[in-house]
Amino acid sequence: MPALCLVPTPLRAARAARRLCDAQGGVLLGAHLTTLDRLAPAVLAAARDPRPVLSPLAERLLAAEVGEATGGPLAGAGPGSGLADALAAALGELRRAEASPGTLRAAAGALGGAAGARLALLAGALEAYEARLEAAGALDRAGALRAAAGALQRGAAPEELRELDVLVVEGFRALAPAALDAVGALARRARRTELRLPFFPLRPELCAPVEPLLRRLEGWHELAGERDVTLALEDLELAGRAPRLTAALAALAGGAAGAAGGDGVLLAAAGAGEEGEAEVAAELAAQLVERGFAPDEIAVVAPSAERAAPALARAFAAAGLPFAPGCGPALAEAAPVRAALQALAAAVRPGRAALEAVAASPYLGAARLPARLGYWLDRAGALDGRGDPEAALRARAAALGSPAAARERAELLRSADALQGLSASLRPLGAPGLPREHAARLRGYLAAAGARRRAARAPAEVAARDLAALGRLEDAADELARALSALGRGERRLEAAAWEALLGAAVAGAAAPPPEPAAGAVELWPLSEAPGLSARAVLVTGCNRGAFPAAGRADPFLRDPERAAVNRALGSAALAPGPLRRAEGLHAAFCALAAGREALALTWAAPGPDGSGGPASPLALELLALAGVAPPGAPAGEPALAACRTPAGALRAAARLWREGQGASALAALAGAGDLGARAAAAGARGALERERGEAIAGRRAHPYAGALPPALRAELARALPAEWTPSQLERHARCPFQLLAALVLGLADPEAAELDIDPRDEGRLAHAVLERFLRARLARGSGPLRGGEDERAELRAAAAALFGSFERDGRTGDPALWAGRRAAVLARLERVVQAEAEAAGGAAPALLEYRFGGDSGVPPLAFQGPDGEVLLQGRLDRVDAAPDRLVLIDYKNSASPLWKQKLEPEALGETNFQVPAYLLAAARALPGRVRLEATYLLLRSAVRLAPFAGGADEPLLAASPAAREAARALGVRPFGDAVVEAVGRIRAGELPIAPRDCAGCAFGAVCRAEAVAEEAP
Repeated sequence: MPALCLVPTPLRAARAARRLCDAQGGVLLGAHLTTLDRLAPAVLAAARDPRPVLSPLAERLLAAEVGEATGGPLAGAGPGSGLADALAAALGELRRAEASPGTLRAAAGALGGAAGARLALLAGALEAYEARLEAAGALDRAGALRAAAGALQRGAAPEELRELDVLVVEGFRALAPAALDAVGALARRARRTELRLPFFPLRPELCAPVEPLLRRLEGWHELAGERDVTLALEDLELAGRAPRLTAALAALAGGAAGAAGGDGVLLAAAGAGEEGEAEVAAELAAQLVERGFAPDEIAVVAPSAERAAPALARAFAAAGLPFAPGCGPALAEAAPVRAALQALAAAVRPGRAALEAVAASPYLGAARLPARLGYWLDRAGALDGRGDPEAALRARAAALGSPAAARERAELLRSADALQGLSASLRPLGAPGLPREHAARLRGYLAAAGARRRAARAPAEVAARDLAALGRLEDAADELARALSALGRGERRLEAAAWEALLGAAVAGAAAPPPEPAAGAVELWPLSEAPGLSARAVLVTGCNRGAFPAAGRADPFLRDPERAAVNRALGSAALAPGPLRRAEGLHAAFCALAAGREALALTWAAPGPDGSGGPASPLALELLALAGVAPPGAPAGEPALAACRTPAGALRAAARLWREGQGASALAALAGAGDLGARAAAAGARGALERERGEAIAGRRAHPYAGALPPALRAELARALPAEWTPSQLERHARCPFQLLAALVLGLADPEAAELDIDPRDEGRLAHAVLERFLRARLARGSGPLRGGEDERAELRAAAAALFGSFERDGRTGDPALWAGRRAAVLARLERVVQAEAEAAGGAAPALLEYRFGGDSGVPPLAFQGPDGEVLLQGRLDRVDAAPDRLVLIDYKNSASPLWKQKLEPEALGETNFQVPAYLLAAARALPGRVRLEATYLLLRSAVRLAPFAGGADEPLLAASPAAREAARALGVRPFGDAVVEAVGRIRAGELPIAPRDCAGCAFGAVCRAEAVAEEAP
């Protein structure tokens, strides 16, 4: 092989190889780019070393196994946990430093205290780790590199490395002892070696992380005498670097200031929050392209590339620039992968939530489930932790013996059958097996469920992403099986729960394939890759305080005292000490600033509406000051239409013009921009309509899109309205006219409740029915007023027992386990009601029970003459007690809301309360001759009657005939009949605005989209 280039990371190797391939017409000849970790297995194969090399996943699994076996604070280091990852990182660093357990114990003894105890614990874990490696006959990456270095020094090498013309080593800040030996052995084979270090002679104080490696390489005197070895350092004054950037970088951090003039582009911008920063970064990249830079000549560097990549990808796509993020999203976050993991979880723990998640997944089509599965599961009381949901459905179906519950019973059984089929499809995933068998079952399940076929139905971009994620999931399962095999666990049967945990750990450490162009794109690089990076133009994002330079990473195992103690025991700085690790952030930041040869752009996230962002980095501000660039102020607002570079920005600008009354100008400016003009016109029209709608809602008046029906629909409206109204409908209109429109005209229904406890509405109906049966029996016997005796309580209990059984067979009492306790509470409450009613009777006895008027009751409705004809009311009275001189209307309420007291105030009658006046009129008509009329609410939960509304038989408010209503008006009273006629007249006219008095409990908020206006109701 004529050339070998060693780089620190696979990302850099892949991108460098792609550039070489493009430069050679699509074929990579004569050069090999790789990393030391990838080179080591090839060297070991050439040396005929049969030991397998553990993958990063296998190392993490081994660290987790060692942590659990060590116990103590490490007992929670299960697969996929943060503790296991930290332990794996610490053990890997110790292995690369070639620190032995004995060295660690000696350092721990010298250190003492809590730090010494941590180090001793780590020594035990390292000893167990090395013992497990030896028992498995495997090598971790550090061991493989040490063995490869030894093999190279002995002369063993792959065929392609035996005749090496050029060796290039670039981008490394530090090399472990084994890595340094391997590089030295390769350099002895190469005719010419070039070592490129990210060290800046003009700024040596910023390059402390590279200093140890530089001194070691400078000590290769013997090799330099035998071979052509060149040590190349970064030079700020290289030919081709813009003088302006050279001067600013040379002066950064207190150096001597150079000339600020000369060529070179230096830009800076701040965005509002992280999304805003991504947009300004794309805008700066577009400006660089306009200045003559090709997209693939622009590199974007971000402190946290994985976090910044999604927002940057969206912004660059909107700007029309190809973008290569270099890192895909976390594999566990991909929708089809989540679906597959949920299926595995449902097979291991088939609870309700897990099965519903699988059933709802658009990627898995193993069973056809009813659309209202969740509702029927709620009705059956099937919650997580309460047993098998299928069994709960069948148990409830078996308990429903009433013909009235036939429909529910059929739906419950249909849901149970569907869950049975779903569980059967998942059953293979829940069986124990060898790791490779588990991987094969997962692949087979995804094939049987049609996951790939379903994913392929999406738009091309989404389908490609999802199919790649599914392929990566199957690769992760296979990789996990290979990792377990390398650890000597390949022939051990695993329970499905153990496999699920291991696969979760494997997926958590994997990324989906990055969706990026093959070439010619702006490339995103993490800040850790900045050393050795070079491009014509560099755009550094995330230049916020605390992120640029990046703060030193915390290590829970190897803190500064432990590192110093281990280095003293080793007699060398094998572990990077704390100050040196903290200096790595400053060095990486300076490398990022120095990577741009001709142009440099800086962005940061100023405080934005989403709560992200903060002040700019002092390092970035200092560079701008040295270059004579004024730092940008607060993020500017949206650009004008002429300055917009993206369709989205142009539409937003056009919408602003439309809002300011300049819609014609916006359309004229977009006349030649394809469909943008039509889209802007549509957006403007929608905005104008929404503004009018908002003004109508604020003014509490009807609007064509807020409760006003056009005259053309009046005939349809008339057909939808009832011939006889109920007081409840008029009260709903009083509460919010639009709510009546949604329920009565549009036919929208209130959501059905399916709680474990009995539905409060069913509880109220049950209480009504029990009291009616009990009191009707007394009324039939002529027993008179209640006395509160034991015989009455016994009679009440008998009536309740019969009705409780009927409601239970109808499935209207909730979950049986809860109803067992609720039943006694309801009965005790009714007994308190009977006792309280006996004390409050005052000589009046029940005379009317569940009395109906209008409709098919055989009793005429109430009639009120209006300008457009009669308005008829029907209804049902819960109870009326009568005495010779008075009657008392008693309405049962199953809640204790303070609104009931307000609704008995005289000013509420005919305004928000239509039931009491209508029911009093119906009662007075049915029981004539009483001179005093009273109405009250009986609160069943507290067994309390509210202070009643009282009036005489000639109460003006209750005037019904046209003459009596006229007389009431003459007295300054608005009679109830007028209120009914006016309300129905507005409804018939199609005037049903969004004007709520109270939005609590309304189910139509998503329809009106204006719930907040109730707070401003008069």
